[in-house]
Amino acid sequence: MAEDALSRSGSEASTSTTVDVVTKIEEMQEQNADVFAIPDYFVYMSRAFSTLEGIGLSSDPNYSILQECYPYLAKRLLTDDSPRARGALKMLIYGKDGDELDLSKVEELSKGFESYTSSTSSVMSGRGQSNEGRNAAVEQLANVLLSEDSNYVQDLVLHESAVAFDATIREAFLSPLEPLRQLQLPSLGPLTLPLDLAKTALELQAINDSDHKKLENVRILTDALTKGRSTDAFTSQLSTSVDVPRLLQEANKRQRALARIGLRFGGSLTNAQAKRLRDRATGVKTKGDDAIREILANRGAETLEALAEVLSSLDSGLAKGK
Repeated sequence: MAEDALSRSGSEASTSTTVDVVTKIEEMQEQNADVFAIPDYFVYMSRAFSTLEGIGLSSDPNYSILQECYPYLAKRLLTDDSPRARGALKMLIYGKDGDELDLSKVEELSKGFESYTSSTSSVMSGRGQSNEGRNAAVEQLANVLLSEDSNYVQDLVLHESAVAFDATIREAFLSPLEPLRQLQLPSLGPLTLPLDLAKTALELQAINDSDHKKLENVRILTDALTKGRSTDAFTSQLSTSVDVPRLLQEANKRQRALARIGLRFGGSLTNAQAKRLRDRATGVKTKGDDAIREILANRGAETLEALAEVLSSLDSGLAKGK
């Protein structure tokens, strides 16, 4: 319902999204009366929101109170590390399936976060006549992303960076070796075993559809960070919401935190690689080339998981040495 409200336009926008949400919840209560009941405070709040939205719609058919509240919601989602906020953030940026990162949602969050911080920093900043709000937003975002102690937002960023880095490296490494992977030769037992092992290893590192999506996200982010080299509207908007030089300045102030974040990134990378190998070994039949593939995948995953534990121990050691 919330996503529908944020995306409405035209004739659809002239209806109250708050009323729609409340109506849906009331229907759910009627269908599940023995499971939950709507609290009194929710009824009062929904009536107040409905009244405010009705006033707004009377003067602007495109008005949506959820859109007006979005900057605060963005601030809350990026700074609140509670389980409820974690679930809401994951649903927003990954969608219902929860598999692939939606960069357009990340951009909306970034812009909403900056909008809220700018409007609450000072009057001049709220009017766009000062960079105080933008600088404050960058500092607050750096406090989350570059925190010495891990948090959910930082973990998400490290995970997405790790899987994107993994896909990028594999694409660069596998491209010249693609002819070898596609080579078809009859199996001659021990004579062709080295070649069979090499081909199986390449198969385990192959780029799939999920990897292509991550590589596309890398391209979009790269275009955004180059500021102006891309004519794509989305990357142009994203680049304006990412103040890289200021983020680098903030990072320079956090040398110890960067060391721990580097260890956590290494752990995310090795865990992501181990998971990929185990996923590709799942369901493999235990005979012939499939048996070789399963053995290579599982042993590789075990080695990577052991390395991830070592990196986690090093991070814990640094934490104890504060």
